[in-house]
Amino acid sequence: MIDEQKKIYDEIYTKGSREILSGYEYARWHALRHFISKVIKLQNNKMVLDYGCGNGLFVGLFKEIFYKAELYFCDISSVALEQLQNKYPEYRANCVEIKENKTQFKDGMFDVIVSVEVMEHAEKLDDYLMEIYRLLRKGGVFVWTTPCGNPFSIEDIWGKLTAQIEKTREGYVRWKWESPTHLRRLKSKEIREKLISIGFNSVDFRFRAHLFSFLCTYFFRGPLRSIGEKIMLLDYKVFRRFSNGASMLGCATK
Repeated sequence: MIDEQKKIYDEIYTKGSREILSGYEYARWHALRHFISKVIKLQNNKMVLDYGCGNGLFVGLFKEIFYKAELYFCDISSVALEQLQNKYPEYRANCVEIKENKTQFKDGMFDVIVSVEVMEHAEKLDDYLMEIYRLLRKGGVFVWTTPCGNPFSIEDIWGKLTAQIEKTREGYVRWKWESPTHLRRLKSKEIREKLISIGFNSVDFRFRAHLFSFLCTYFFRGPLRSIGEKIMLLDYKVFRRFSNGASMLGCATK
């Protein structure tokens, strides 16, 4: 199954996935910048890993935020890693392929691990989280973003009205209109309980995609897209402490 996942993502990146920062990705970039710099205030970190980096869409952000750190990258897709290395040859030696839910990095190697939109894709959620826990030093911080399954988001309401929410084999939920590579959509409570059971503590959240992101996706297309992207930022700026967002940002300490 893991080999099948790798083939899927290799094909996705071969076709040109996530090459441009736009739409939800644009809003996520700005929310992450604020969350890392202003909310959890990560500073003076020497070793930072982008876990599930894809082809490097967020490298520029991490270079800006973690300007004192050495950046490392890992992903299940060798195609994505090759694309990242071609765009950022200075990190060629810092890229590692994830194999069998493991990396070649040493235990406790990293001060910070950031994982952007990966949790919903991981075939084995526990293995994914335990590998991140292994890689963090004591006191290290895990930062992530992932779609949010909390009740009363506009997507949750729409999904219930249109009967497009289904149960997963793990007992979580997912929206039927999402990419088939999205295996689950977790509630913040479920993530907190899972992380604490593994050994993490100090779990905190912020939320986005409450209203404006949903509306702009449908009504600000074509030449209006850039305007819609600016409006999307209002979800996080205004409502980030309200848990009914369709997307979440989180952090936890080892």
